[in-house]
Amino acid sequence: MKILKYISFGLVILNIPSVALSAYGGGVGSLLSYLTILFLTLYYFFGKKTRPNWWLIIISILFFMIGGFQFIGLTSGFIYDTIKYFIYLICAYEMVKNISVSEYNFFLLIGSATIILEAILFTSDFGRYSGFYLAPNEAGFICITGYATTYGLKNAGIKLTGQFICTLAGLLTFSRTFIIIWLLINVISLKISIKNIKIFGLGFLIISTLFFIDEVVGLNNPRFEQLKSIISNDGGVTSEELSEDSREDTWAKFYDKILDSPFIGNGYGSFSGKEGHGKGVHNSFLTVIGEAGILPFILFVAYIGYLIVMSIVYFNKKPNLIMQIIALSLFLMANHNFFTFYYVSFAAMWIQYQIEEAKNEEELDKIEDAKNILVTS
Repeated sequence: MKILKYISFGLVILNIPSVALSAYGGGVGSLLSYLTILFLTLYYFFGKKTRPNWWLIIISILFFMIGGFQFIGLTSGFIYDTIKYFIYLICAYEMVKNISVSEYNFFLLIGSATIILEAILFTSDFGRYSGFYLAPNEAGFICITGYATTYGLKNAGIKLTGQFICTLAGLLTFSRTFIIIWLLINVISLKISIKNIKIFGLGFLIISTLFFIDEVVGLNNPRFEQLKSIISNDGGVTSEELSEDSREDTWAKFYDKILDSPFIGNGYGSFSGKEGHGKGVHNSFLTVIGEAGILPFILFVAYIGYLIVMSIVYFNKKPNLIMQIIALSLFLMANHNFFTFYYVSFAAMWIQYQIEEAKNEEELDKIEDAKNILVTS
């Protein structure tokens, strides 16, 4: 079962089917996509069955059902996406319950390392790197999630190594979202211990590493040139350049469509660029309300809100959870693929189950305390 778990987990977290699709074409990509679902199903079938994830099951039923009413495109494609996602949702949640923070972090580090390797070995004119994740912003999410999970590790050496790899890889994506979340997480880390202020020193070391990589292979990235201009204070960067291609401008293009159909949405795929709908909205919250209306949107916001609140409640016990949910929440505001990129919904489910574990541990502690009181009295 362990081998099956790691194979299934690796296929999901390392985005292997999409890598195969990009490198070898639709045949190999589809085969690995089917194998991912098959391995997850086998893991679920042979493993212990526990309570399913009703939160996401209900949200997903509403999203796909309401969104399907106005779907324009190949019905077979919609049915395939829907069935595949629900199989994944049910089976992967059982796997979530058996993935420790160290195992999660290890696979995220592997994913982050592919970004560094791409930058060194396959330098491109595009100048932004994504490794196995094919798009820089998605790669940035993997890096910041990996970085956040290091705060759940106990070994100081492994923790520091993970922070270095994830930060360097995240900076190589040149994702503004990554940088903002990285700064926010490190401010939160000061609540754990003021000694964590040293991580900002690590940040300067990593930026120096970026300059070294640029000298050796050439990063060819306009945002890196902007960073060099800011550091050298040569006045060559304007505020307009820094805010170019902002997500707010992309969101604004979809507001009228949301207002046109706020209750039942505009149909599956209409906000995520599927079936010839053009560029997506780059916001999972707007995708839910734009494609399926206000009811699944309210539940989705409530779900994310619940994870945020409960992560705050258990901050002292599991500080990495609030960091991970902040990373996920801000990423969802810049990406519309919660229901299609499995490693994104996996991140939400993992946080959710860690909260459930913390609740159970708290209840057991209360029972144990009550028993001790009875014994002493």
